Amino acid sequence: MSVFSTVFVILLYALMLPYIGLMLMVLIGAYRAQKRPISRERPSVSVIIPAHNEQDKLEATLTSLSKQQYRGRLEFVIVNDRSIDATPDIIQRFVEQDSRFRLVTITEPSRRFAPKVNAVNTGIQNSSGDIIIASDADCQYPARWVASMVSHFEPDVAMVVGYVESTRAGGAKNWVERFESTDWFSLMLTSRSLTHFGWKFASSANNQAYRRSSFEAIGGFGASGRAPSGDEDLLTQRMGKLPGMRVVFASAEDAKVLTRPVPNLPALLKQRRRWVSRYHHTLHYHPAFMASIGVFGFSSVFLVLGIILTAFIPELDPWVYGLWGVKLAIEMYGMSLGLAQMGRRDLMGVTTFVWALLHPFFIATVVIWSFLKPGAWYAGARSYRRRFLKRQVREFGRKVRHAIVGY
Repeated sequence: MSVFSTVFVILLYALMLPYIGLMLMVLIGAYRAQKRPISRERPSVSVIIPAHNEQDKLEATLTSLSKQQYRGRLEFVIVNDRSIDATPDIIQRFVEQDSRFRLVTITEPSRRFAPKVNAVNTGIQNSSGDIIIASDADCQYPARWVASMVSHFEPDVAMVVGYVESTRAGGAKNWVERFESTDWFSLMLTSRSLTHFGWKFASSANNQAYRRSSFEAIGGFGASGRAPSGDEDLLTQRMGKLPGMRVVFASAEDAKVLTRPVPNLPALLKQRRRWVSRYHHTLHYHPAFMASIGVFGFSSVFLVLGIILTAFIPELDPWVYGLWGVKLAIEMYGMSLGLAQMGRRDLMGVTTFVWALLHPFFIATVVIWSFLKPGAWYAGARSYRRRFLKRQVREFGRKVRHAIVGY
């Protein structure tokens, strides 16, 4: 092979082999049995729902919450975060109809936290439950969702990472929804499997629960509250560091939360671009987590580049297509196993194959787009990063002055 081809193959395999290793971990994790929770305690629960201009989605969400069946004390704290539509009126109507609902209003943005994190934090500070369950304003819940999530809280469990899907089994209406549903499932399968290995790295803000005592033990959201995903991945990673405590995954049918599917492919790409953009702000993330994200993203970029280059450099064919074939085989087997285990056989077969075939192109597009035009986070992540760096500079200057002049 030419020097260029040799160097390219080395780079491609340096990225793809760790990714294949991660996929094998997910596959092995799917075989690891997780004990069905046995806790029968009924602690008090506060469900926190942040809402910013959600008039088109909120009523269905609150109606779904109102049907919750839980024998312990339960409150729904709905946080109206500076909405300028009918959001507060919808919340107030439920407050008047059901004593479990409470309205909390935010009128000014926080200088300390990103808006989404501030809304969740404000809800927590205005709630009283021993268990906090956080979700979003565009979700639907099984009647025993709260009870199922709470049942996972054995004495050494700090946090429960819940399952999220964009369509129910057999509910996808078109190929975009089928692709999105399969992609959502791949994220859930990865989270579940890595949790079985003790890797507490990621969760979805649509479905997560944690002890109030654990939240207080880590100092709340802390400095990471200014990050775009401070209420999701970063919170999970900090909870996972609590000594003697565990983070577990809830995949039972009655613990699953349904979020709204996106309307079309451009919207799906835009959503995923926004998700990837948050990982441009690497502060506070676990190094192994960021390494995994980097391998995942750039291996897709290099694989797609390799597929394109084979049209001009035929000597790359066996190296690129052989590797792609291995990737496809492992993904197909792992996804089929997970889909069978978690009741989504409707996504098996052609749907899974099409997803696996298009997945590297999908991820490469999102990654490249996230660098060309980072997704807009209403959180002000840029100022978060700038302030953090300013603090580091000031701290460095203080240490230099202390070393030179002694104060």
